[in-house]
Parts: sequence; C-alpha cells; structure tokens
Amino acid sequence: MRIEIIGEYEATCTPGGDPALVLHHVVRGYDAATLSPDVAAELRELLAVKQKRIRSLGPYQAIFGAEGDFALYQANGRRACYLTADQAAKLARLLSAG
Repeated sequence: MRIEIIGEYEATCTPGGDPALVLHHVVRGYDAATLSPDVAAELRELLAVKQKRIRSLGPYQAIFGAEGDFALYQANGRRACYLTADQAAKLARLLSAG
C-alpha cells in the first residue's frame, strides 16, 4: 500500500487490492473516489498521455484537459475530484510505482 498527499486528497494505492485506488478528500473528510483495479489501471494509461478527452471510467465520467489536468464526475453530475496537471502527474507516478 502506498499513500501520498496530492493537493487536497490523500491517494491510497493498493496494487491488487479492491479498491486499488482511493482518493480521500482530507479537508472535507470523505472518500471522493474509489477505483477498482481494472479502472485504476485504465486511469494510469489515460494519465500517461496529455490529451483533451472525455472517457467513462468505471462509475465516473473523466474529463482530461489538454494540459494534463483532469476531473472525475459522479453519475449524478457532481464533481468527485479535480487535479491540476502537476497533481495528475504525481498521481500517475503513484499508480505506475510498483
């Protein structure tokens, strides 16, 4: 298990675990996003390329900006989390570390 503070989130990466990635909002005190191993692997691949796009990512809608930032939205349209390009790069490194 690897834990890292990324912006306002505590990212907990548990390779092979379920959930494989939890983004916990430290200030507000709730889990903003939880991703299964397959979805976390897909996120890792998507973060590897800076490209503007929208993708379904498990139960979330992911919006990636051209500069590398990204946001996850819940099915009800509420934003689950937003990471700047630098924060997204830090998350990508965390997901790639193994």
